[in-house]
Amino acid sequence: MTSSRTWQTVLRQLRVSAVAAVSAMPLLVACSGVASRVALPAKSAARIPAPLSGPVSGTPRQQVAAALAGYTDALSRAEQSRSDVLARALLRPYLAASRIRGMVDAIRAIWSRGDGFYGTDVLHILTVRIDGRRAFVHECDNTSGMGLTSESSGQVVPGSAGVEHANLITRLDLVARHWVVESQLPEDVPCAS
Repeated sequence: MTSSRTWQTVLRQLRVSAVAAVSAMPLLVACSGVASRVALPAKSAARIPAPLSGPVSGTPRQQVAAALAGYTDALSRAEQSRSDVLARALLRPYLAASRIRGMVDAIRAIWSRGDGFYGTDVLHILTVRIDGRRAFVHECDNTSGMGLTSESSGQVVPGSAGVEHANLITRLDLVARHWVVESQLPEDVPCAS
């Protein structure tokens, strides 16, 4: 059985990098065990976001923070949509085009195993550094209210819940006057929010 720490690492990697998530799929497929009873939030219907019509107003830092929040929300809705087409549409305004296919493939691998997603990140931005057309965001997110659930039993997959202090570095690029997530890397050490 895969350890709780390994599950948490795999889930963080799935949420932050399609490349890392795809490479972690053997770990997910190999895990099995008895599910614990946890109350899950009600599922909501995923909505395709309206296309972005222009740059978000506010300071550059506020624009970067809004883009990151939009990505986090879109990713959560994409994971819960159970539709490749809808997942791509939800991610398109917020994730670099070169990353969308890998992310959707990673999400689909979870669905095909008979598992689903619940919950979402609670963002806590520590710093934003903008360097021309790139921005780097240091986050200390609370991912403890999210994880995987078995669709057949409705129970939480053991060890799949996130952590209270997920230490992440997110890179966003300015593309056609919009900030989009290019990558996210989890740091191995916990952070303090």
